[in-house]
Amino acid sequence: MPATSASRRLAVVAFSVLVAAAPGGQQVPGDVPGGQTISGKVVDPHGLRPEGAILMLGHPDGPSSFSSEPIPVAADGSFITPRRRPGVYVLEVVRTPHSATKAATAVGQAIVSLSGGDLSGVTVSVRRDTALTGRFRMESDDPAAAWPPHMHVLAFVAVDGLSMVSSVIADGGPNGTFVLRNALGPRVLRTGYTLAPGSRWWFSRVVLDGRDVTNVPTDFSEHPDGQLEVVFTQHPASIAGTVTDAQGRAVTTAPWIIVTGPDRPSSQPWSTTSEVTQADGMGRFTLLMPPGAYRVHAVPAATFASRDAARSGMSRIVFGGVPATVRDRERTVVTVPLQER
Repeated sequence: MPATSASRRLAVVAFSVLVAAAPGGQQVPGDVPGGQTISGKVVDPHGLRPEGAILMLGHPDGPSSFSSEPIPVAADGSFITPRRRPGVYVLEVVRTPHSATKAATAVGQAIVSLSGGDLSGVTVSVRRDTALTGRFRMESDDPAAAWPPHMHVLAFVAVDGLSMVSSVIADGGPNGTFVLRNALGPRVLRTGYTLAPGSRWWFSRVVLDGRDVTNVPTDFSEHPDGQLEVVFTQHPASIAGTVTDAQGRAVTTAPWIIVTGPDRPSSQPWSTTSEVTQADGMGRFTLLMPPGAYRVHAVPAATFASRDAARSGMSRIVFGGVPATVRDRERTVVTVPLQER
């Protein structure tokens, strides 16, 4: 059989289960005036035929929110989205999204950017399920220190310039382990946890096969046999300081403190080397930060309406800041002049 016929048959068989509310890949309602479309094809090279799968189009709605909508797929796997504004979009083939008994799982993903025109030729490939087992490592001078009673791991899509979006939650496992399933695409791992009374732990870093990938977007689905560790510590490092005015006096307002790394990769909104807080009414602040080199900026409170707005807008802060070096377990103290626009 010619290759073209075989490819078409594969698409028909694999995606007859996909929702196809708009025949022939026609555009669904909901256009944004002046926007652009994304078009392409969903393919199933391994013939996996994911159960009840649909194609979802996701986009960040703000600094800490993410929404998605179903996109109709034709029998041959082709699709076209409604017209959307410029920006970064996540296309995912999601299996059993409406099942009462099975968890919705991404089985295919493509990350695309709209800018200046329609985008065509996008391919979203269905991939085999993967599972990566990781473990927690607790670093403390007290070997008998009680662990947090509950810990969980989230794998967020990490895209240049955007906050973390579209998380996958790892399954808990026995003996301090967890299982990360189908964490497709460039992701960073972050944690949530509760503490027992009197216990103090902080998320420290993520290590994959001996390499620190805390702030390195990684497709964890490509490392099913990797040695993955999420590390907690009872001995964090920090930056503390005071914000001063033009006369060198401590300010009596509550300016925003924005800490970034010295370069773009270490200044991403999703990086642990980027942080935002608000100083108190005497210009004082403290931030727990991993060891490394930083720039510390102080801008007027009116610059941003909220912490989320400050985090998403930190790339606009180009005043230079005060350099600071944080060492393991140490507290670095700085004096930061308030930078007016």
